[in-house]
Amino acid sequence: MKISKILICAIVSILVASCTKKISPTKSKEAISQAEQVSLLKEQTEANNPYVIAAKNQLLQFIGSKNFDNYITKHGILNCEGDNNQSSCVLSFYLNEYYKLNYDMKLKKVIEENQAQLDIELSKITATESNIKNYCQSSADFIAAIYTKDTAKINQYFQPKFRMSAQDILSLQTKISKDNYSQFLIEENPSILQEIKVDYVEKCLNNPKDNIINYFNIFR
Repeated sequence: MKISKILICAIVSILVASCTKKISPTKSKEAISQAEQVSLLKEQTEANNPYVIAAKNQLLQFIGSKNFDNYITKHGILNCEGDNNQSSCVLSFYLNEYYKLNYDMKLKKVIEENQAQLDIELSKITATESNIKNYCQSSADFIAAIYTKDTAKINQYFQPKFRMSAQDILSLQTKISKDNYSQFLIEENPSILQEIKVDYVEKCLNNPKDNIINYFNIFR
């Protein structure tokens, strides 16, 4: 009896292993077959059809060549196989996917911009006397750093403090560089820079909204 049971178990094990081996290649063939179907469909619909090619290339720019076939397969390009006008179906598929991705990207950009604006609003500080005084002094120091071309301090300290982009900094530098007279005075007598800063702080305290750099992105 024991020998009989052992033989039965052995036969069952062999049969199970055999079935497993047969199933695996079948799945692999199906996967290869699907890839071939996509390749054939693309070849047939692109033949002498510049519109399909242009639409495909447009979509390709979004997705990239590496994941392109996987993407179009996943999103149903093979549904066009049974269509009476495959070229028209594939063209429509490419265009629909392109416009959908383009819309999603623009929507994402709008959401990100709105979130960035919200973050700015939430991070704004109250225009207390102390904060105004602090930023008036910092604005004067910022302008002095631009006059003296202290690039390291501008980029590492003033840019984040005043919440400015590189383009904002460049615009401010361009504006200040047009003040040739002040630049001349500073070059002739560097100590005059301190007087310029004192004058700027005084002017700023009298009219902070117009003289604190990037005021409306800093204060509520």
